[in-house]
Amino acid sequence: MSRTNPKKNAVLTVLSMVAAMILSKGLGLIRSTCMASAYGTGWQANAFSAASRIPLSFFDLLFSAAILGCFIPVYNSFADREDKDAAEREADTFACIFLNFVLLLTGLLAILGMVFARPILSLIAAGMDAQTTELAVTLLRILFPMILFTGAAYTLVGILQSKEQFFLPSMISAISNAGVILYFLFINDPLGDRGIYGLAVAYLIAWALQFFTLLVPLIRMRFPYRAVLDLRNPALKKALRMTPPIMLGSWLAPIGMLTGTHFAAELTVPGAITVFEYAININNILTGILTYGICNFTFPRLSRQNVTGERDAFASTARAGILSALAIVLPVMAAVLILSREGTALLYFRGEFTVWDTLRTAQTLLYLAIGMPAFCLTEILSRIMYARMSTKIPMTASLAGAAVNVITTAILVRCCSESLGVGCVAIGNALGLWVCALVLFFALLHSCPAVCGKSFFINLGKLVLLSAAALGLMRLIYLLLADGTVTPSFITNLLLCCAVFAPAALLYLLGLKLLRVRFQ
Repeated sequence: MSRTNPKKNAVLTVLSMVAAMILSKGLGLIRSTCMASAYGTGWQANAFSAASRIPLSFFDLLFSAAILGCFIPVYNSFADREDKDAAEREADTFACIFLNFVLLLTGLLAILGMVFARPILSLIAAGMDAQTTELAVTLLRILFPMILFTGAAYTLVGILQSKEQFFLPSMISAISNAGVILYFLFINDPLGDRGIYGLAVAYLIAWALQFFTLLVPLIRMRFPYRAVLDLRNPALKKALRMTPPIMLGSWLAPIGMLTGTHFAAELTVPGAITVFEYAININNILTGILTYGICNFTFPRLSRQNVTGERDAFASTARAGILSALAIVLPVMAAVLILSREGTALLYFRGEFTVWDTLRTAQTLLYLAIGMPAFCLTEILSRIMYARMSTKIPMTASLAGAAVNVITTAILVRCCSESLGVGCVAIGNALGLWVCALVLFFALLHSCPAVCGKSFFINLGKLVLLSAAALGLMRLIYLLLADGTVTPSFITNLLLCCAVFAPAALLYLLGLKLLRVRFQ
């Protein structure tokens, strides 16, 4: 009889989740590359970028963090009952009520979004010309029902994760991204001028596909779904009471996206909305791959250690999470600062995406990269706070960061738009992230000083020093190899990126060994 190794199974689960996340992000990047090749930064791309961003940002503002942040702990709170069968039935009943409640709210929001598409668009992207606005309104009405499928999919993710099913929920983005890529490969070109409408339908179908994909394991598990909506259910009331601070604590990213879209529409830079979209896609994919794996691995352990009162272990795990995430993000940020043009050209410079599009996107990415460490800190520090059952500090930090983003971007657009272009919204985004990260960090110093002792700052200093050395080496090699031109050659850009980054990465890794950097 074979025996399972819980530790080995946990490692395999984490590795499979990370692999699925990398696949999803990679396909998301390919999807963005297909969009750039087909539409560049023209008026159709601008309209689609504005229209597709709005429903997802609305969802992130109102539902995303609240669904998983409230549903999962309440669903799992039934696990402490003695009668396990009765507890599972109660939990599944709550899941049905919660799912139906989310479907009701997102359905109403989808209808309102379709009806009021024009005023919503005029509020968020008022600076677009008449032709772009008309197309964006039509696309927004096609895309707004995405919010219904997104809410349902997020709830099913919560149910499956609570039932210890992790792999498929990690794969759903890969499935939807693959669907959109197939659209670009086989359908977009034959549709000609109507291709942009087909793309909106493809996005909608892709999100519906996520939902129906997640239904399959629940059907196989014979999940007892019922069309019941009991607003007096105690578990639902408990989840709703938890919602406001968690929801507000997640506002930094969606407000940042809406702020970028709003002010980019006011710029005179051609295709500004789409340039910002392409640049932030690269930035989010890089930071997401580098950060979420560590966060998803660390958060459950922190939660258990907090509940069991293991203070030293909690501090050690939190310290390891922060330093490990920064150890990965800092050298990558250095690489982006040096190779933003070549990296952008490697991904996007083909088809309708011109050399000027490449240069504008690269400049925007350069400014966004300043916020990479702050994004990393924001994600890991928020999870440390949530593991300690503290929701007000992340909420305060998120709102402060969002306010700084809006104010800074507004000032820069009014004063520096000629010199900075789309960089105005990128700098505002980065500064908002840093304010949020610093508020969280100083709160951690006050509430849990054991995490950030003397050894923490010594090792952090070593990481910063090594990253600066890697940056200097990359700059030197770049000046020796690059001739200052932007080429569409995939091979040339790839070889230059590898030639510049590889020696610096080797130096960085050797430095970690020689300086004896410790992560705990």
